[in-house]
Amino acid sequence: MNSSNVTYSIIKNPDKTTLVCFNKTLSYGSLLWNENSLEETLPVFVLQFVLILLLNRIFLFVSELCNVPRIVPNIFTGFLIGPSALGKWNNVFKSIFPYSNMLPLETVGALTLVYYVFLVGLEVDLKPITRFYYNKKAMVVAIAGVGFTLPVGAGLYYLLVTDMGHKSLPHSDSDKHMRGAIFWGMTLSCSSEFPEVAKILSDLKLLLTENGQLALTSSLINDLLSWTLLLMVLTQLYYASFWSLLVVLAFELVCFYLVHPFANWLIKKVGNGDREFVETQVVILLHMVLVIGSISHGLGAHSITGAFFLGVIIPKGALNNAVQDKVFDFVSAFMMPLFFLIVGERTIIQDLALDTHWLTVVIVIVLAFLVKMVFVFVVSWLYQMPLLEGLSLALLMNTKGTMPLIILYTAMDSLELNSQTYVVMLLACWLMTAIAGPVLAIIAKTLTSSKLLGSQRKSMHGTRPDSPLRVLACVHSKHDADAIIDLLKASSPSVRSPIQVLAVELVKMTDRPTSSLIIRDARKPSFRSNSSKVYSLKRENGDNLGSFDNLSQAIFADKLRIVSHYKSMHKDIINLCTRRHVNLIITTLYKQPTYDGLGAGTATARAVNIFNRDHASKDQKRIVLENLAKEAPCCLAIFVDRDFGGEKHSKVKKIAMFYIGGVDDREALSYAWRMSRNMDVQLTVVRLVWDNPEDEFGEMDREYLREFVCQTVDTPTMRYLEKAVKDEKETVRLLNKIGNKGFDLYIIGRGHRRKMSLAQTLDPVLDEPVLGPLGDTLTDLNSAAKTSILIFQKEAESNGLWKKKRTVSIASAQFFAGGMDQQEQALFLHQ
Repeated sequence: MNSSNVTYSIIKNPDKTTLVCFNKTLSYGSLLWNENSLEETLPVFVLQFVLILLLNRIFLFVSELCNVPRIVPNIFTGFLIGPSALGKWNNVFKSIFPYSNMLPLETVGALTLVYYVFLVGLEVDLKPITRFYYNKKAMVVAIAGVGFTLPVGAGLYYLLVTDMGHKSLPHSDSDKHMRGAIFWGMTLSCSSEFPEVAKILSDLKLLLTENGQLALTSSLINDLLSWTLLLMVLTQLYYASFWSLLVVLAFELVCFYLVHPFANWLIKKVGNGDREFVETQVVILLHMVLVIGSISHGLGAHSITGAFFLGVIIPKGALNNAVQDKVFDFVSAFMMPLFFLIVGERTIIQDLALDTHWLTVVIVIVLAFLVKMVFVFVVSWLYQMPLLEGLSLALLMNTKGTMPLIILYTAMDSLELNSQTYVVMLLACWLMTAIAGPVLAIIAKTLTSSKLLGSQRKSMHGTRPDSPLRVLACVHSKHDADAIIDLLKASSPSVRSPIQVLAVELVKMTDRPTSSLIIRDARKPSFRSNSSKVYSLKRENGDNLGSFDNLSQAIFADKLRIVSHYKSMHKDIINLCTRRHVNLIITTLYKQPTYDGLGAGTATARAVNIFNRDHASKDQKRIVLENLAKEAPCCLAIFVDRDFGGEKHSKVKKIAMFYIGGVDDREALSYAWRMSRNMDVQLTVVRLVWDNPEDEFGEMDREYLREFVCQTVDTPTMRYLEKAVKDEKETVRLLNKIGNKGFDLYIIGRGHRRKMSLAQTLDPVLDEPVLGPLGDTLTDLNSAAKTSILIFQKEAESNGLWKKKRTVSIASAQFFAGGMDQQEQALFLHQ
């Protein structure tokens, strides 16, 4: 192609490779540049970049709907733009992606790849791996997946190039084919990198399971093994020198044992919280990535290996987080599509069965798909893991990330793989990752459904007096932890009836899940099911769960961290409740009072609150609470804390429980009764009698109140009152009057399954619907500004699975220990 409009020539080599020769005259005069890049290169580069990002965002959006890992649409984007799809059109090829403009794309893509693998290295935390005792199973899974897959992958390479033995290989190409077989084995032995595995597990709600933690640890170990193998192979292939390999390994050891401790000391010595200083550290560190990458490349390894190991040895902490916050999204989401374009440009799908029978290609791809799965599944079977859990672990370890693409990209550039062997392995990696997501979603749904169907709904009023109360505490901040602990201490914990707490810190999932947040040492929880082990996670800096370390002997605490998106975080909580047989979920909500419910301005104040609620961005913590209210598998308690355990309150706690009727109020009365066993608690139960013939007070409610009155008639710290009210205004006046008595805590039921007569309408407009009509009113009252509120909900709103018709039985009444028919009337008149 030597016409005046074409600046390059294309030559097809006998080995099916393509050679592009640029026909340009170079001048060595005084000109700084040989061409004006602003006129020729830059406009085309911008157009290419825009098209790549547009297609990539579209495919990523579609893949999220199908639970497909992100690497799948990324590869597909590169393939679509490459010569096998859009690149086949002459107009697209000549105008948008000409050969003459691929050099800038590949240069920027290669630089992006260096920084990306550096960021992947930052996610690797060596502490969980170095404690071999706690990760023996993960070590076995990772080593088996790598060790057994390497030779099988090499064998599959020879199976393809020999067409299942029908062709003989020239002796002169034996060394080249041996290197190609090694690259195939390394590609199959790799797994998806840690951040991708963490995101898959989080999306499928498997992150907190034993299987999920095993997959996370195994992926970390697999990453280190793969990078070490790549380092050794590249050194030998490029230099074929044992001494060069020793030099590279010595360089890495120096980084681990000298640079890493020095960096730790330097950051502790000179580090501070100043923003400017942190930005300076980030810039210096980003320069160091290029320096270390250049050194490793000069020593015989790829520049990306130096960048990766630099990320591994960087101390985890403020500097690490600052680097990730400033550059991660830009590199991974904005720039990395350029690298996938490079991968796609080398993909020529027409070469899939080049000089080979189609049956051979299909067999090789199927075997490549199964090889690592089989070995990991055998290990899970030897450890006697359940069938579905073993299959899910095998699928997770079989997913591929960026590392296999790097290996194939490097092998293709060094001509160790031809077009066919490159395309076949790339297609195998793409298929095994694309299938893994949907199949894992089905397995996760099956496991969750079987656990839900095999468990029994937990509640408060069915709890025996001598049985432990199992509580899951949702913690967003240290203030939440302190508030919940104050409530539990006032809930009459004792050796006979202890409180077992699973303190769960809720952390928002990002695209860069820090390994120190997700995986830590495994230990036995303080209470657990027979078939579950949960991993205790400890934060090194700023521990929001530290308050649970020093509790009384009657309160046992186990700590855990959930890393997930807020919209789906409630599913992790539900799974924990099911596995740990939790009776009660406690979560917090903060809401300041806005009106007194009387006089002018009341309607206006509530209208403003409702307008602000509907038009402002919803608090993400409220999203978790609202989802729990819809799907909680056990009793849910919402704690509106207003300094319940603060110094302004006396040692004796004054508690008022408002009883209207229904399952939520019975649950609230059960907890209030439990709190009343504390000698420092004074309990007043106020039954609000509605002057409305439509309000029905069921027989079960009468039974519970009879039981309470009978048990507390001779207790001086408890009182029972009945107050009749007609409408909302009269109710608010009564609540304000009671609020002036100086109560520390109100306990109520949410009443979401009753007719909401408080507002004299079946569907009132509430400021906080999740609190119910009475809870919404109490949180708004100025008279309750210093009174904390505890709101109970027994049954979830969408409770089709758990809804059962129950009657009062001896077993469910054991909490109250006895009957009380004879003294009912006298106690109902007690004021």
